[in-house]
Amino acid sequence: MSERPRVLVVDDEMGPRESLRMILKPRYEIATAESGEAALKTLGTFHPDLIFMDIKMPQMDGIELLRRIKGTDPSIEVVMITAYASLETVKNALTHGAFEYLIKPFSRQDLEETAKRALARRQDGIGTRNQLTALVEEMRGLATKARSLEEEARREGTDQSLRVTQLSILREISRSLLGQLDFRQLTTAITDLLKEALGYDEAAVRLGPVAPADAPGEARIVCPIREEGKILGYLLVANRSATRPIDPGERELLEMLSDYLAVAIRNSRLYGEVAETKQYLEQLILSAGDAIISVDGEGQVRSWNPAADRIFGFTAAQAVGQPFANLLPPEPYRSAHGSLSRENPVRAFDASAKRADGRSLNLAVTLSSLPGRNGGTDGMLAIIRDMTAQREIEAQMHQSERLTSLGQMAGGIAHDFNNLLQAILGYAQLMARSPGNVDVVRRGIDVIEKAATSGAETVRRMQKFARIRQQDEPFVPMDVNQVVRDSLAITRPRWEEKKIKGGVPLQLELELGPVPVVMGRPAELNEVITNLVLNAIDAMPRGGTLRIRTRLADHRHAAITVADTGMGMTDEVRKRVFDPYFTTKGEEGTGLGLSVSHSIVERHGGDLRVDSRPGEGTTFTITLPIGMKPTSESTTGSHPGGERTGRILLVDNDPQVLSILGEMLKDAGHHVLPVPSGPEALRVFIPSGFDLIITNVGMPDMSGWDVAERLRASDPQVPVIFITGWGLQEEDQARSRRLGISALLFKPVSPQDLHRTVQVALAARTR
Repeated sequence: MSERPRVLVVDDEMGPRESLRMILKPRYEIATAESGEAALKTLGTFHPDLIFMDIKMPQMDGIELLRRIKGTDPSIEVVMITAYASLETVKNALTHGAFEYLIKPFSRQDLEETAKRALARRQDGIGTRNQLTALVEEMRGLATKARSLEEEARREGTDQSLRVTQLSILREISRSLLGQLDFRQLTTAITDLLKEALGYDEAAVRLGPVAPADAPGEARIVCPIREEGKILGYLLVANRSATRPIDPGERELLEMLSDYLAVAIRNSRLYGEVAETKQYLEQLILSAGDAIISVDGEGQVRSWNPAADRIFGFTAAQAVGQPFANLLPPEPYRSAHGSLSRENPVRAFDASAKRADGRSLNLAVTLSSLPGRNGGTDGMLAIIRDMTAQREIEAQMHQSERLTSLGQMAGGIAHDFNNLLQAILGYAQLMARSPGNVDVVRRGIDVIEKAATSGAETVRRMQKFARIRQQDEPFVPMDVNQVVRDSLAITRPRWEEKKIKGGVPLQLELELGPVPVVMGRPAELNEVITNLVLNAIDAMPRGGTLRIRTRLADHRHAAITVADTGMGMTDEVRKRVFDPYFTTKGEEGTGLGLSVSHSIVERHGGDLRVDSRPGEGTTFTITLPIGMKPTSESTTGSHPGGERTGRILLVDNDPQVLSILGEMLKDAGHHVLPVPSGPEALRVFIPSGFDLIITNVGMPDMSGWDVAERLRASDPQVPVIFITGWGLQEEDQARSRRLGISALLFKPVSPQDLHRTVQVALAARTR
């Protein structure tokens, strides 16, 4: 077999595989494999020194293949090749022993330099292992030689008794030397033992290839210390008085001691390298920006680096010995920890936690099993990154992108509202001129009501699309077809603006099939489809057709397809289209739209796929698991026990709104006290004097929040209903829950909705 290094290339695609083979062929012996299984079969016959492998392969991916290769022969160096370069991919590769990773596309120079460095590290590793093996054998040989010489000396009789004594002393010295690893202590021990045990006036160990200047003689011996023909230094002994010459037997003993010294010096150097590596690794852990925490087999914290102090707010003294599980919520930690095994030694997940000071944390956690000496596990290692600031920035950018989308649609929305206002104003003026014309009045009322309802629905869609949501909102049954209709309604102004104002021929083909109910968050799914529609419009600058279809993918999943006939994508863009911050829109895009959409679909237990080719358009397919219909309809809007009337304090700073709401309530039989401001409400309020408070949220001087808090302080039992023309953010909704707000109504409010909400609040008060 050739003496050239052997390199194995593993890739399921022929093009990249052959490309690497041709580049590496001039310098190395090359073999290729088209799958992980084929690569494992090749190991026994080809015996590679280095393997280049793709991470993304069918059946057996690169991470699993890496684990098996390292289990078979840990000395084989492996370089991973990926087109995705995610942090998680890199962590997995390095955790399982990969030498390095290359990100496609890479240059020929990068490939050749990586191969050279990987093979150099393998050679160094083999050399170190061979040295240790040779060291053990050499020590055994020296011990055998010492015993042989000792026996020979004994056979020479009493005249050699001094020789036997010297051999015994030499053996004890050698034993001491071989157990000493620190070089300074080693040389001190040598010189002291030679002086005390063998009676020499002078003894020294001098490192370096240059021999001492003092010439040897009858009372002085200089013995070279050699390792594989290379001089490491010299052993120097002497009797200054020259009263006792050093005989040839002693010279032989000292030469033997020099052999022991070579082994001992090599040991001390290896020990120094280990100590330096240990110190370097400890410094890496101390300097790391991520928390690095080791956990013992009992689940208690064993070590705690400074970054863990900064993230959690606990010192090492407070944390070590405490249960690691206390740092994280029970789920998903319990699930990730329970799934760690020899086959799956690494698990990563996101979690929310609390600092010692109570501040919320968003964390990215990676758990890795620590192998024990008996083949089992010896606890685990946790690497935790504080993602709080990054998540906040992403949320802000995400909200900015939603508002940018609304801004793009603003012109069309304004056009729609102007049409609605034209209808309202026109019929209002006709009705004013002809109040006695019953037909005109009837048509006018019908048109005005429909126009106001349509405008309110448009505002509702805009607020729902723009508001910030949290991931812990409950899933509810949702009609996929209705979500699609809402998304088309909110994007229609943008669509028609490009079609009419820009002269771009755009067509819509809508096919909504019978799809069972799906459990999820309608607002989030609405955001996904809206993003896909807006992207499709942008992808057809010269016009085209947008096709949206809903259908049953199988008996367990519903499918939504959004396809365009636009520019399409290259393979490189398609592979990265869901990566955070990746965008082809330049400064106009944040690169979060499709990434967030992908995360939303995954949170719903579904899948978002893309199929695209340059010039042939793009198709996004959403699959979602079908949910179960509720067993009974909600009774939230019911008010059993008949109609109730009550004493209502109504607060709103807008005179027209105050007047119409008051008339609606009076028409339903309630006793209403309307007031135009929060301070006035506080002035007239009497504890137990009202059955219900209805207050606007956004008011000058004193907001509805302040009104509710002040009135609740006087009468904790009185129900409060909020009414607002603004959309509430998630923190506002949480605040309303803490205040115990009975209901929230959005303007414009119909008499039916107002009546139903008031009845529910009054019924709750009487229970």
